[in-house]
Amino acid sequence: MLKKLTVRKFRSLADVTVELPQLAVLFGTNAAGKSNLLEAIQALSWIGNQRTLADAFEPLRGYPLEAFHFGAGGWPALFENGAASFTLEADISTHGGGDYRYRVQPEMDFTSGELRVRDEYLTQLTKMGRERKNATAAIERYRNTLRVRKKGKPGHPRQEALGQNHAVLSDRSLAGDGYPWLEDVRNELLNWRTYYLEPRTAMRMHQSPTDVFDIGMHGEFIASFLYKIRAQSQNHFDAVGRALRSIVPGIDALHVQLNEQQGTLDLWTQQGGATYSARVISEGTLRVIALCAIVVNPWGGSLVALEEPENGVHPRRLELIARLLASLALDQGRQVIVTTHSPLLCSAILREARARDSDDISLFNVRRVDHQTEVQRFDANAPLFQDVEIAEGLTTPAEDALFENLVLRGFMDE
Repeated sequence: MLKKLTVRKFRSLADVTVELPQLAVLFGTNAAGKSNLLEAIQALSWIGNQRTLADAFEPLRGYPLEAFHFGAGGWPALFENGAASFTLEADISTHGGGDYRYRVQPEMDFTSGELRVRDEYLTQLTKMGRERKNATAAIERYRNTLRVRKKGKPGHPRQEALGQNHAVLSDRSLAGDGYPWLEDVRNELLNWRTYYLEPRTAMRMHQSPTDVFDIGMHGEFIASFLYKIRAQSQNHFDAVGRALRSIVPGIDALHVQLNEQQGTLDLWTQQGGATYSARVISEGTLRVIALCAIVVNPWGGSLVALEEPENGVHPRRLELIARLLASLALDQGRQVIVTTHSPLLCSAILREARARDSDDISLFNVRRVDHQTEVQRFDANAPLFQDVEIAEGLTTPAEDALFENLVLRGFMDE
């Protein structure tokens, strides 16, 4: 679980710190920085596991240099320095029961395009989230090297050169009984999933049977995934169908079959006696199928981040989407982080939090101020209009507050 995230100089996130609950919903206007927060989480996961920084940057939007914050001076001001870096720091609770603080600082040299690690740090935390007194860090900078400590031999750390093209954490030779802290954190980061579902293209592509454990970042393996779980766990496949029918009642059944002539998989739904393939199913229905598969996935993910899961879904079904997300977080114990433009989904999530009387569900107002992003927590259990600052933020007449005004109307209509 990602308890706290600090991001500095990554895209629009000049300096943002946010404490995250079991279910976090990030709402705000276009270009506020919501997607940048998801990408910061994704970058942290990949840096801790990929062979090189170039591999870790590959799935991020845009060119690698566009990951760095350039501020009011734009690209010219950034290039004047010859290099730029950003910092990701996370307080993490792992499946193994450990609590850690991990920090990494990737840097790009603009004269060569080289990516390198400028700094890296890993230490254990107490259950209160504080660094342990007198404890030696598992990874820390010392002059021009990184010290990596082995369990049982803290006084004789391994020396790694600074400026390598990969994080020390991603080095899988540092594992087992000698480096349990690195392996614990690495495995936790590996188990994070970020989804940018693309029902228009990726989810309609031809697929063949593939040994996958997930639907893919864009949903590109949805047919292969469903084909595999149907073969290995019919109960899980049936659960996807039940969840789908509860959200889209017109669907009678979900099927995935191997076309033996072409060697590809056919994904289709049955509605009113007629069958519809993934090539013609609506984008909203494909997105709901993907959400149901994520929820039921037996191989899961300790953290699930979703960009705008409500897109294309009928407004009357958003209450069920909110319930699905809350169940994934609170009933299954998987952390869920969602971005949205929908005031209706925010309202539904708020009602779900109040119905469950849970402190583990929170909304976050993400807004752009000048050239950087600010994130403000919205207390889902507090009376809406008793907090003057929140009320003013939601009713500001500025153009950037259009979304917040829509949210306010949604709450007032309850």
